[in-house]
Amino acid sequence: MVLCRPSPSAVATALLAALPALVLSASPQGPVPTPRPGPIVRNVDVSVTNIDVVVSDSKGNRIRGLTKGDFEVYEDGQLQPLTNFYAVDGGKVVFFGDEAVPGETPAAASTPAAASAPTPEPADPAVAPLAVPRTRIVIFIDNMSLQPFNRNRILRGVQTWVRENVKDNVEAMVVTWDRSLKVRRKFTNDGREISDVLKQQEDLSTAGQTRLSERRDVLRQIDDSKSENEAFQYVRQYALAYKNDLDFTSEALKTTIDQLAGVEGRKILLHLSEGLPQSPGLELWKYVQDKFRTQSGTLAQFEFDKTSAYLGIIRAANSAGVSMYMVDASGLSVDTGISAENQSTQAKVDTFLERSNLQSMSLLMADETGGKAIVNRNDIIAPLNEMRSDYSSYYSVGYRSLKSGGERPRKVQVKMKRKGLQARSRRSYVEKGLETRIAEGVTSALYFARDDNPLGVGVSVGQPAPADAQNYLVPIRIRVPFSRITLLPEGEKARGRLAVYFIVVDSEGKQSELASQAVPVEVDAKEIPNLARQDFVYDVRLLMIPGGQRLSVAVRDEPTNAVSYVQQSVFVSVLPPAAGPAGKK
Repeated sequence: MVLCRPSPSAVATALLAALPALVLSASPQGPVPTPRPGPIVRNVDVSVTNIDVVVSDSKGNRIRGLTKGDFEVYEDGQLQPLTNFYAVDGGKVVFFGDEAVPGETPAAASTPAAASAPTPEPADPAVAPLAVPRTRIVIFIDNMSLQPFNRNRILRGVQTWVRENVKDNVEAMVVTWDRSLKVRRKFTNDGREISDVLKQQEDLSTAGQTRLSERRDVLRQIDDSKSENEAFQYVRQYALAYKNDLDFTSEALKTTIDQLAGVEGRKILLHLSEGLPQSPGLELWKYVQDKFRTQSGTLAQFEFDKTSAYLGIIRAANSAGVSMYMVDASGLSVDTGISAENQSTQAKVDTFLERSNLQSMSLLMADETGGKAIVNRNDIIAPLNEMRSDYSSYYSVGYRSLKSGGERPRKVQVKMKRKGLQARSRRSYVEKGLETRIAEGVTSALYFARDDNPLGVGVSVGQPAPADAQNYLVPIRIRVPFSRITLLPEGEKARGRLAVYFIVVDSEGKQSELASQAVPVEVDAKEIPNLARQDFVYDVRLLMIPGGQRLSVAVRDEPTNAVSYVQQSVFVSVLPPAAGPAGKK
């Protein structure tokens, strides 16, 4: 039995609460296997790290028609031999290895430098062309920082863009953040539906207007202060409240990114805000210093510095393969020092310091993850079209390395051999083991369905039975065709082994911890031909609370490391069996 019981408690940000999961018992159906320690085969985990690269010249023009020989990739400062290469142009794979895909015509180069490419070497004919990876765009609306006018102006531009560009293998979803994280629409390639959902967000209130009012009050309090200590105290209170809000915002961003870790394809986070300050209230510390002509408070302001939190978001994004496009919804603005907000103040707010403080971390997050910061722009369509070019026309370069052990960030730098060309890509990645990749995949499948099932796994739900006053035992049956299981001969027996992973989320978004079990499979070798049309059956029972649950299961064939992902919706009813369903697909 696997204990996967979502608890009624949740984290303060109303995100996911990780809860204990205990493996108690389970039973495979069929011959009882003889337990044997250790893996049945020795696997050498060789991974290929792929880096998506956008190449432009000094004027920002996209460069097309490049080959593998034009790129150099450095990991932790060491040059890596490239083993994989393809180019995507206009949403199609036009190169593989160093030559054009059969049936495709390479695009013309954008510059004389690109046009002078050397004659490509023949590619390995055994390698088939790649399908263009699906692109998934998460539109994250940060209502904690946005003012309604600026938000709605930007959203109208995004609405126009998604209607034309979210289609085919480009999907989008909408998430809002205002002290609670809400998915307004899950991934879909229906751009008109996404546009309609964005239109609905224009009626929501925002916390950005409240913060602006609070800042205006602090400025007046500073003007009325009789001493710098009194004025600094007002700033400290404001900065502390602002910092607490940013702490929750950072966690919301990381949670959204983490849930994307196991999602396949190219992933983009389009973040709409009015800036994420490096040090909340920095311009107010300076305002007090200017008013009282003092240098006091210089060290105190660094107490609220949020750089480390933003670096954590960058690590999460690069680990999950998410590129961040940071939109400053305030756009082009007049000098706030002469705005209506400050006409009654005694001194002038340092607007350059204020804007730099709001934009510096957005610029950093975009640069480090291979995205872009869209700042000081009122026209959002043109920058979004540039983002479209990033995911529809780019190069993918890859190199192979043996796992060195330990999952840690590694610095990556892509350089161009030709002078005048610039490469833009993520600047780090996390070396992940197979178990981590499966854990990410089965967890992401709770929120974004996965249908990759090479093992042909089937999952069915039995009738829940009361376990105690609050919990129910839910039987789960997992079927795997024997023909999909790798069985290795060993004398008169044939042995294999599966690894099964379980995780559950309830209707309120509260998530259990991941549980896993190793399942040995052993049969008589002479019976293998008779098992071709039969299933290996594995039964477990999950301890659940009443209500709707989402179960995500992964099954790995250990010798080949083939992994299947299956999800199942389960409803645990407190009514008698005849009056309520046990489960539904």
